Amino acid sequence: MKQLLILSIFLTSIFAQGQLQRKNSEDMEKMEMRKKRVEQLQNQKESTMIGLQTNYLDLSPEQAQQFFPMQKEYKDQVREAQKQYREKVGKLRSKAKDVSKFDVDTAIKYQLEMKEELAKLESEFLKSTTKVLSNEQRTKLVFQEERMKSEATKRVANRTSEISKRKFDRKKN
Repeated sequence: MKQLLILSIFLTSIFAQGQLQRKNSEDMEKMEMRKKRVEQLQNQKESTMIGLQTNYLDLSPEQAQQFFPMQKEYKDQVREAQKQYREKVGKLRSKAKDVSKFDVDTAIKYQLEMKEELAKLESEFLKSTTKVLSNEQRTKLVFQEERMKSEATKRVANRTSEISKRKFDRKKN
């Protein structure tokens, strides 16, 4: 009887380990699929942005060939500056076990440093475009972000009003 009990426990544990390994492998596959999907979406977004910018700035193929690598380098530098800021603030958070002990002044200092770095990077990037873009194109580039935010805000407002109209129409009937 004892041997039967030990054998059943042994077989159960082997079965449980197999199930756990299978689950872990399925989870890893799902994570890989998610990573690929996110990467795919980022590539689509990047391609869309390149198309929109090419049209908006009225870039020639030669200009586009020079401009987009410059812009990619600039965006990589911006991401790196933001990453460094998040790491610094993360260290502050991990040091402060209690929210009341969080060093807000240092966090503000880090944020100011990051914003100054971002402004410097943007200024250098915009100045470097003089070799590639016309003055009119550079002007459009300077105001492009504001224009895109404004258009996005309008799209959201339009969708919101359409949704509220639909809800009103449903209530009406």
